[in-house]
Amino acid sequence: MRLINFLTYLIMVMIIFGLENNLDSDKDGYLDSDEIKMGTDPFDDFSVIYKGFWPYNSTKDSIYNPGFGKCPNANGCECENSFSCPENSKCTQLNMGKFCTPLEGSRIPRFTGVDQFGDIFDLYDLANSGKPIIIEIGTSWPQACKDLSAWRSYINEVATTRKWWKDKFFRIRELIDNQEVHWVHIIHLDNQKNPASFDTIDEWYWNYPHENIILLADPKAMMKKWIRPTGYPCLILVDENMDLKVHTLRGIEDAIDGINEILDKD
Repeated sequence: MRLINFLTYLIMVMIIFGLENNLDSDKDGYLDSDEIKMGTDPFDDFSVIYKGFWPYNSTKDSIYNPGFGKCPNANGCECENSFSCPENSKCTQLNMGKFCTPLEGSRIPRFTGVDQFGDIFDLYDLANSGKPIIIEIGTSWPQACKDLSAWRSYINEVATTRKWWKDKFFRIRELIDNQEVHWVHIIHLDNQKNPASFDTIDEWYWNYPHENIILLADPKAMMKKWIRPTGYPCLILVDENMDLKVHTLRGIEDAIDGINEILDKD
């Protein structure tokens, strides 16, 4: 009994010491304090906050979250309808699009979705990481989405033969591999054009695996309604403050140009 009490005491001392000194006792990438908060074991490296070992931000609740809003297409612009968008300073219509879309500089909403390992990932966990964030909005059926994912995962180089490909895109794969950027791929429809689910994300991961890419299901198409893409894949660039830096309605060029510009300055 004394031995049990001593061991219990020792464990409590180690936990308190870990909380006060930002320790990661099991070396799994998550602080002891964060693991205790999230209900995982700080002494077991198989017990983790995210099975994909994604970042965890303990201060994310303090970040201003505008939400998805109720004004047209859930982008928070406060327009009564899309026709009033040009008169509103909180939104815009890109490329003469018919829908209101968020202005660059807008805070992105706090989106959560199931990832390829079955965990519910919070997009705001990527905040304050010091890295730019690329968010890919897409569905499961476009060939361009498949080609881009296959290229990222070193399955084939078909994407580089497509008319939309440009040599300046090559750099992004190295940046993903080296974890210099975060890449989040959000899918809202499966191959049958039904709302995406864990099965959708799981299948995509097995077809196009990459340990540094976060795959998320968005069955209610919340991010799609906020961005309003007109084609897929559609990439947007977000900074570590979770503010929209580059917004486009389709394609990958503008966001990758934004990444290159940021990193070249550094």
